[in-house]
Amino acid sequence: MSEYIVGIDIGSSKACAAAGKLDKLGKLQIIGATTVKCTGVKKGIVVDIDKTSESVKECISQLESMIDSDISEAYISFPGVISELVLNKGIVAVSSENREIQESDIKRVIRASKIITIPSDKEIIGVIPKQYIIDGYDKIKDPIGMSGLRLELDAQLVVAQSTVVSNLFKSLNKAGIKMNGVVFQPIAESEVALKPEEIEMGVALLDIGADTSNISIFKDGNIVYNDNIPLGGNVITNDIAICLKLPYSQAELLKTKYGIIGHDSNGNTLIQVKADFNNAIKVDLNILKQVIEARIEEILLLIDKKIRNIAVYNEIAGIVIVGGGISFFKGIEDYGKYILEKPFRIADIPYTDPSRQVYASAIGVVQDVSDSLKIKLNSEVSTSNKRKDWVKKIVNNDPNEDDDDEYYVKRENNGLISKIKNFFTEFF
Repeated sequence: MSEYIVGIDIGSSKACAAAGKLDKLGKLQIIGATTVKCTGVKKGIVVDIDKTSESVKECISQLESMIDSDISEAYISFPGVISELVLNKGIVAVSSENREIQESDIKRVIRASKIITIPSDKEIIGVIPKQYIIDGYDKIKDPIGMSGLRLELDAQLVVAQSTVVSNLFKSLNKAGIKMNGVVFQPIAESEVALKPEEIEMGVALLDIGADTSNISIFKDGNIVYNDNIPLGGNVITNDIAICLKLPYSQAELLKTKYGIIGHDSNGNTLIQVKADFNNAIKVDLNILKQVIEARIEEILLLIDKKIRNIAVYNEIAGIVIVGGGISFFKGIEDYGKYILEKPFRIADIPYTDPSRQVYASAIGVVQDVSDSLKIKLNSEVSTSNKRKDWVKKIVNNDPNEDDDDEYYVKRENNGLISKIKNFFTEFF
């Protein structure tokens, strides 16, 4: 089996993959990341399994060449735009005779939090613990080792439509990738896009994709809100193509290369672009700016309307944007601050150059899983030999390990916990 942790993110315009591994000091090293075009997904939903699986195959093939290793298994970023968060509580009695809370108690209370009635066409994908409560004392992030009689959990359940989940997983299976687990996309992105102090104070994370824009709010170390609007970068490209009478592909190139908003471009600059196979036209960059700015304003105003209606709006200390081409429009930070009336910045994704924001979700998945490995190694293993054996079991998904099919990933710095759920083999 591969020594690498591989994360995959499948979006409406591209499929991305990243591979990393822990060095001798337990520090994550991202060894490679790649992206390819994907046309089998629309608004986060797989509409063509064959096209989606081919994109995943191509992406993984490129990544294999980069890291010089075969890849047969991975973790996947589960899109926030096709998910909803449902609050629920779990309660169990502490099982040990000395009343010390153990990992088995954590697993039982998380299972208890999943006991809830949901529509028959939906299912629970993951559990995000908000806080643990021991004998009435709340705001506990890590109860293992503490003493008590009753353990409670306030959790957010990640719920999605069963058929949507099944088609996404089938695409991975058809691409020849065994899926070890899933990470909720907003949490994966928060791992690399947000600072721990931002998540504690209150921050909005905007993922501007091709077809949709996802909005996630974090506060007190937890995700407290997730929603989306049905507009993304593709609608800007479409506007450019219609207004300037250009092929869609040329409009996309024009958008990514010359996109500017919020202030005047340099005079009446004209550039020559291909209108069709034989003809070329001249485009005024000021007109391009006006087209882009009009749609960006609409997207930001719709986002503003969403977040102003939530209870923690006044506690949001800033807004962070992550995603593809919109992040690189010149003037986007000043314009975002003007429209949303909050501090506004572009996420600084580690392990890669600033122009590769598209890797945020894939790298975030790798980071989330590696944090799980480090926490397990630090808390459960004492000798170096046992440590090596445990890594092999987790990375290789050893069938001889604990038969419980759930692992929980904890952010070391701020206590944010996300769940990684094993592959749903019954779908195939």
